[in-house]
Amino acid sequence: MIADAIEQVVTLELRRLSKCLCDNEEDFATLLADKNNADIFKEKKHLESELQKCLMRSEQVSELCIKCYEDNVAGKLSDEMFMRFSQKYETERLELKEKISAYRKRLSEVDEMQFGKEKFIATVRKFMQMDKLTAPLLQELIDRIDVYEVTGTGKNRKQMIKIHYKFVGYLELPSLARRHNYREETRKGVAVEYVQNALPA
Repeated sequence: MIADAIEQVVTLELRRLSKCLCDNEEDFATLLADKNNADIFKEKKHLESELQKCLMRSEQVSELCIKCYEDNVAGKLSDEMFMRFSQKYETERLELKEKISAYRKRLSEVDEMQFGKEKFIATVRKFMQMDKLTAPLLQELIDRIDVYEVTGTGKNRKQMIKIHYKFVGYLELPSLARRHNYREETRKGVAVEYVQNALPA
């Protein structure tokens, strides 16, 4: 049931995006550019900060390893303590190495996202030419879908769903967000209601 509901929400959401694109492509492109630039700047700043912390700590760990070795040779640190510290620092060094690699990879991806506006619009256009969603299109367009816990019972049962698109992340369309909510009955008894910042299904 949940898979069917998610498919319907995604389909309806893409129809909304398609309508906005058709109604005013220039405003839609501007919305994407503004959001993209703001999100990219925020994430890039965070990633660069975390990367710098990891690099600095990595240097400190290397220095601590050398000091442990020197203290052990000088007899200031027992062999047992030397082994304990060495294992601890080696574990941390490997963890930092993985984090640094991951941060650098993500920074590269974020830089590429600056060109995501055109790719996103092109993918939405592909949807406009199709009768239904396809797996390749979903893989090309959607990064992830956050599905939250069910609340309420019976007719008041709701499940929050948030779609994050590739290239642009979570996208809220101002023209539709101003409408307090929008409800549509869909197949298999699933009702989809749009509210600001969330998509309950």
